[in-house]
Amino acid sequence: MPLPTEAPDPYTILQGWLSGIYLRPDGQEVRGRAWGDDTRYRYGLLLAGIDAPPGWRQDWFTHIGRLVWHFKPSHIQDWAIRLTNLDGSPMAAASRGRAVSAVRSFYAHCTEDLGAAHWNLPPRRALAGPTPPAGRESLTRFQTDALRTAADRYRGPHAERARLAVYMTLAGLRPGQSIAVILQHIQRDNAAGPTWRLPAKNNSASAVTRPQPVPRPVVWALDEYLPVRTHKAPHSTGTTGPLLLSRTGRALDRVTFPRLLRGVAATHPDLEDIAPTLLPDVVAHSPSPFADETSTGGDRQ
Repeated sequence: MPLPTEAPDPYTILQGWLSGIYLRPDGQEVRGRAWGDDTRYRYGLLLAGIDAPPGWRQDWFTHIGRLVWHFKPSHIQDWAIRLTNLDGSPMAAASRGRAVSAVRSFYAHCTEDLGAAHWNLPPRRALAGPTPPAGRESLTRFQTDALRTAADRYRGPHAERARLAVYMTLAGLRPGQSIAVILQHIQRDNAAGPTWRLPAKNNSASAVTRPQPVPRPVVWALDEYLPVRTHKAPHSTGTTGPLLLSRTGRALDRVTFPRLLRGVAATHPDLEDIAPTLLPDVVAHSPSPFADETSTGGDRQ
């Protein structure tokens, strides 16, 4: 930003921006974005220390001082690294990323709405550092054992289908894989035991993995389900089409599958608390109760 005769006050610009009413350089009043209370508070705190507790001086304007219009990306990086929470503890990576976003948004406003020079700031991840992925959620072995028991005891609608779907998920199959399994890819005439070609992780029924053994407990559940499988032409037959079917003969969808899993989990007293929000992916990434009995059929790429 070229040095003006009198540099604009960043605090005044920030207040107008967050209020939703500001003046363009030509004096035209603009009614801009209507910010939520949380965003106004967070941006005001991080950029200018508005409503900060005594002693907290981590805001951007205080840090950058007279260089507010003449900073370098390295200044933002240095500020982000030093950021602390209100209690003085180091700020987490995700929070640092949101702080950098506040700075980038403020200067984008100055560029786009006020006609200031372009700063050409790098992406947020380059300024704040990459945000580490959240730890993968999973169930304990105790919980997967409970889910297996719940599937065995389930007496709700289409109990055999529910048991097989839960068993497939416990064996490590993602919901998209389970839904896309077709009967033609299940081979029962192998001397070494049943195998199936599972859909690859891109969830495409046409992209399948090499033959893999079907875990023995899943074979038992499969044998109980096939005689009552609700196949209906033209969507499916007794020997072709999707394995897990709805009452119309079509494959289960991505909405029904988690509902089915949650319905089974809700019948077990040790799973009642987590059942309403239980996700098939979480189950698939959890320790399999079949691990000690046979290798899983899931492809955990």
